Parts: sequence; structure tokens; C-alpha cells
Amino acid sequence: MSVSKERTVSLWMETEVAPEAPPLRADDRADVVVVGSGIAGLSTAYELAVRGQDVVVLDRGPIGMGMTSRTTAHLTSICDDSFDSYISLRGLEAAKLFHQTHSEAVNRIEAVQREESIPCNFRRLDGFLFPAIGSDPSVLTKELEAVRRIGVAVEGVRGVPFKGQDKTRCLRYPDQATFHPLRYLRGLTRALLARNARLYADTVVESVEEDEGGVTVLTEGGNAVRALAAVIATNSPINDRVAIHTKQAPYRTYAMGLHHPARRNARWSLLGYARRLSLRPPPAGPRHDRLPDRRRRRP
Repeated sequence: MSVSKERTVSLWMETEVAPEAPPLRADDRADVVVVGSGIAGLSTAYELAVRGQDVVVLDRGPIGMGMTSRTTAHLTSICDDSFDSYISLRGLEAAKLFHQTHSEAVNRIEAVQREESIPCNFRRLDGFLFPAIGSDPSVLTKELEAVRRIGVAVEGVRGVPFKGQDKTRCLRYPDQATFHPLRYLRGLTRALLARNARLYADTVVESVEEDEGGVTVLTEGGNAVRALAAVIATNSPINDRVAIHTKQAPYRTYAMGLHHPARRNARWSLLGYARRLSLRPPPAGPRHDRLPDRRRRRP
């Protein structure tokens, strides 16, 4: 089932990314075919197109209306599960690379929205990491030591925007960011179309077959896209049913929207995966009672 048919409605979904995108009704050829039209797929397609590659994008639902439409829209270089845990699991050099690549990804989004004049409400802000209420705050000491080993800009401060928590210890990470994800994707699709890329919605991919000359992507409707290479950018891989899927655990997280007079900073909790509080001005238009639910899968 396409994730776009799930019942929950996020703040972002009033924005249509590419409503005019048709299904694939005839065979097509390209240098690269990208399967999946979330931020990973469209960003990959964009980077290829600006380098002169002929690109086709396929998605089983509407363009850009999958998991990216249910994100909490944090753009951060900080590890969800703490850098202290990451270093213990993968080592210091891998943790440095994690931070570097995520920082560069945020910088790239900032550059693209500026270069392509995409009105996506991109803005830089501080991120705050704080312990769950009632938990041991000493875990912040280990995290502070870990991020300093990596070379991350960080400052120990006090104050969380909850009653009675004005002296709670937390870590401030400057230069994080947030944006409107679907407005950004809408801008990417316009940039892609301007470079003669083709976007096909409501097109279910059945298989990706490789040979010496490239790849053939076969669809449920019987049509195919022939290309030199394929990029699988779906939320969960569709081209390998064993190597990745057997290492994944599906579960769901939720977000709630609340009005708060505090500063426009992104704040998230150290304890409890993806337990975050994002403080930002409400978008114009009708109010929503539900925000995105995110289905996360991790090895």
C-alpha cells in the first residue's frame, strides 16, 4: 500500500508537490532512473540533473507524498541515539564522518533552496538536548564529552520550556535548521522539470533487473524504464528482500502540535528515541489537530 493512503494528516500535506505528474504509460529511457520521490529520491535526481544526466523518477503514489510528508522537519547534524552511543558502537572516526556528512547535507539544502529560489521557510536555529523529566541528568556529561571529541560545536546551558524546568541542564547545538519539506520538494520538482527530467506518479515498480548494459525497471502496468543505472530511494528497499529487511524493525512514533510562546528553537530529548520538541511559529492557514506520524526502520 502507498504510504500516501494512510489516514493521518500532517501539517505539510496541504502542499502538493507535483500534482500534474502522470503515471508511466509507455516505455522510457534515461541515464538514471530513481525509484522513490521523497527527499532522498528527489535530492538524488536533482544532483544528477544539474550534472547533465537524463533522469526519470518513479513513485508508487503521488510525488513527494510518502514518508517525507510526515517528517518533523528537523535538519540536524546531531545523532538521534547520542554520539556517546555511536562512538561505542562504530568508533570515533565513523562518528566524525556522521557529523560531517549530516552537516554538509543541511548546508546543501540551504544552498539549493537559495540557488533555485525555493520558498520553503528554511531557517537556522539552535538545537537543545535535554534529559527526560525525572531521569538521570548525568548522561549529558557523557554526551558532552563525546561531542567534544568529535569536534561538534556545543555549549552546556540551563533551561527547558516546561513548568519547573527552568534550571534543567541541557546542551545547545548552534546552527541546526528547519524548513517546510514539501515546499522544498515542490521546488526540486520544478528544477528537475526545467532540466527535462520526467516524473511519474502512481507507478508501482515490480522489479529492477541488471545486465551488462545497465538496468531495466519493470512496473506493475507493464511498462519499463531502461537506464544505465538505478537508484532505489524508497523508505524501505524494494530491490533486496533479505539483506536489509531481516535487519529492520518497524515501529511508529508520533508528534503533537502545541502552542508555546518560547523562542523559535528546535529542542529534543536525549532519552527516548525521537522524543523531540520543536518550537516554531504555526503555519498560515487552517489549524491542524494531528501532526506527522513517522514509521522508522533501523538496522
